Formats: sequence, C-alpha cells, structure tokens
Amino acid sequence: MLIIPIQNKPDWRRPPLMCFALILANLLMFVFYQGGDEARWQKAEEYYFSSDLPELEEQHFLIYVNEEHPEWRLQMDVEGEEFVYRELLWNPEFHQWLLPKLELEGQTEWLQQRQNFAELRDQVSSLALGLTPAEPTISGAFGHMFLHGSWDHLIGNMVFLLLFGLSVELALGGLWFITLYLIGGLAAAGLHMLVESGSHVPMVGASGAVSAIMGMFVAIYGVRRLRFFYTVGFMFGEFSAPALMVLPLWLGKEVFGYFYGDAGIAYWAHTGGLLAGFVLALMLLYWRPPVQAMPEEEEELPSPQKSALTRIDRFQEEGKLLEAAEAAAAAVRQYPDNLPLIQRYIDLTAISPDSEAFHRANLALFAQGANPAIDTRILAAGYQRYLNATQKPRALTAKVCLLMARRAAEAKHWSWLDELLNRLIAQQVQHPLIPKLGTALVNYYRRIGEEARARETMELTRAMETSGQP
Repeated sequence: MLIIPIQNKPDWRRPPLMCFALILANLLMFVFYQGGDEARWQKAEEYYFSSDLPELEEQHFLIYVNEEHPEWRLQMDVEGEEFVYRELLWNPEFHQWLLPKLELEGQTEWLQQRQNFAELRDQVSSLALGLTPAEPTISGAFGHMFLHGSWDHLIGNMVFLLLFGLSVELALGGLWFITLYLIGGLAAAGLHMLVESGSHVPMVGASGAVSAIMGMFVAIYGVRRLRFFYTVGFMFGEFSAPALMVLPLWLGKEVFGYFYGDAGIAYWAHTGGLLAGFVLALMLLYWRPPVQAMPEEEEELPSPQKSALTRIDRFQEEGKLLEAAEAAAAAVRQYPDNLPLIQRYIDLTAISPDSEAFHRANLALFAQGANPAIDTRILAAGYQRYLNATQKPRALTAKVCLLMARRAAEAKHWSWLDELLNRLIAQQVQHPLIPKLGTALVNYYRRIGEEARARETMELTRAMETSGQP
C-alpha cells in the first residue's frame, strides 16, 4: 500500500537547500563509498579461501547450526556448500559464536586468521557504518541513514524525501529540518534496536529518517484536508482527508508489514521515525511558528466566484493585465472574504508595488485578520511579502495592525507580534488591547530568559495604556 500527497506545491523562490543536500549526500555515499564494496568484499573473500579457514571451520559451522539454528538444516541440504560458505563468510553471528570457542581451545593461529578475515570483511560499508542491534555504535547510528542496499532502495527513499522534505523544510527552516531529520533517524534506529535486540544483521537506509519527515509533514498540516494518491495491490485512486487521518494508516501499514511483509525490511524503524517526527514537529510548532505557511489545495469555489476567477484568467491569457487587475478588484469588492480572489488580486498588482491598487489588494488580505477561518500563517506570509515589496506600507493601518497583532498572539507568533506592536507604538496608536498584547509578549520573553527585552517591551506598552479607541 502506498499513500502520498499530490497537491504539494512548495515555493521555489526559497529553495529547500538542506533537503537537496541530504539527497546529494546519499547519492555521493552510494556511488563513491559503497561503490567500492565489491572490491572490499573480493579482497576479504580471497583472503578467506587462501587461508586455512575453509577447512578448519566447516565442522564448527555444522555444530553452530545444530546448537543455534536447527531450522537451517533443510535449507543447507538443498543449497549445499553454497549455503555453508555464504554463512561462513557473511554471518557475523557465527563469527561471534566462534571466537570464544577458539580462545577456550587455545587455537591462536586459527583465531588470528579469523580476526584478520573479519577485519577485511568489516570494511564493507554495511558492516562498517550499518547499524547492528547486537553491537550498536555511534558511527552506525548516524552512518546507516546514508547507506542503501541497491539503486532501487536509494531512489525510493530519495523520492519520498523530496516529496515530503520540500514542504517540511520550507515550514521549519533548514537548520531545524536537518536537526529533526537526524533526531528522527536516531529514534527510528532506537525502536529497531529495541525490537530486534540481539540481531547481528546490519540495518542500512534512510527509511527511518524519511519516515520522520513524513510524520513532521502530518504534524504541520494537522487537520487541513489534503488530496492523496493511493495504491492497494493493483487498485489505485485519490481521496481527500485531513492530514492527521493518514498517520494511523501509515502506522497500520508498517505494523502489518512487520507481521506479513518482507522480513528484510525494518518496519519498526519506519514506525519509530513516523512517531518521532510527528511528536518532534508538534513540540517545535508549539514553541515556534512555521517559517512559511504550508501550501494548500484551493477549495472548490462557488459558481459566482469561480466565474470571476475564470474571467480574470481569460484576461491574463489575452495579455490584458490591466483589465485582469480591474476584474480582480471588482471581484474582491463583491466577495471580500474569498482568499483565492484576494491572492490573485495581489499577484496582478504586485508588478507595481507603489500603486494604490497593490496597497488595496494587500489591505483586503490583512482585513482577513478578523476571519478566524483564515490561517494565521497565510496572514504572516502575506505581511512579510508586502513589506519586502514596498517601502511605504500604506495598507498597514492601525486597525489592520491591531487585528493581526491579536492573531499573532493567539498563534504564539511572538516575533511577528513584537514587530506589529512596535509599529503600533511608532504610530502612537492607543487602544486597550495593546497593553494586553504587550503583557503576553513580556511573559514570553521572560519564559525564554530575555529579561532585557521583557523590560523594554513593558516600558513601551505601559505608556500606551488607555481605554480610548484608535
């Protein structure tokens, strides 16, 4: 079963560099580091068969099978020497079983040859940097996230990293993205080691860390409805659902896979990554707003609004940009709460950021601060784009700034609230809401230990206390 979002449209004006860097790092590791595994393995194999080890170890391997894996007898009878030598060469569990017996028997020459072989064999990437639950290492805990078993394995993980990582990095910022990616990968590895404790089979692949990115994606979108593409066996199609509804489906798929799927896949690592990414993103978003509002699918417009948008599109296609802007202005006056029309109005007037039409278009957006159905992140992103576009932000009236300051406080978007309060104070606006907003900001600065900023904010807002209106 496969479930992926299909309306994800990141803003390419702010490219997600960390996501691309991760993809490049995985690709370079696979091509230039893991590409040398064949030569490393050939060197270890040549040493093994040129030594006395094949003759010495065959009988001990039979004892090992009888003691530890009697279920292998049938497979050994079918495959013969091919099975025996594959396990003698590759199986690290047999190596760990054999060493103490050789030490006990005083087989110093045999022990030395076995250790020399193991040293050569362990240079293979999956053993050198893979995560072995029975013998975990720091290098394996981080290194396994950048190794892959095949081109298919690599491409599959990188496609999912690209699908989900673009929007997650744009929302969290590059440094938080890479930090939570690594922490999520470690959490995935931790759950895998807990479930598979004692296993000597190394785990490789970025799947756990990529699953953490998928969990972050769900946390960021929350209850917003998204369109998803799905496949179940030979069936496929689309469905629309809140992002949170998809998390239990993904988790259920991994648990089902553990019991009934391919035994070579680390399903519990996927599960651990999903849960860790989801929780980490929720914690981060509670204390810090997203860097940029997540893209969302436009809802189907009622017929009159859709007709207005179609008319605007027709003018644009004909190159009549002035007529398109006028049509957008008329539509916004008729439907002042319709976000797609407002955004189209802003886009059409942005070519002339000093025009009165551009300021009116942004004023229409900022007026949505009174509309609780509009996501605060959309308002914050629009505010920042407006300031970047014009040197005379006439649309930022006292009323508008008060509306957005209240929304910033409700969303705990403290940096935005600070900026809006300073703008209101600079305009010498007096309103009973300002001291309350200032108190909320002071409390935030005190929680994070910024006492100087807390005192400064308190002094500025104290002078504004009044019961008048702006």
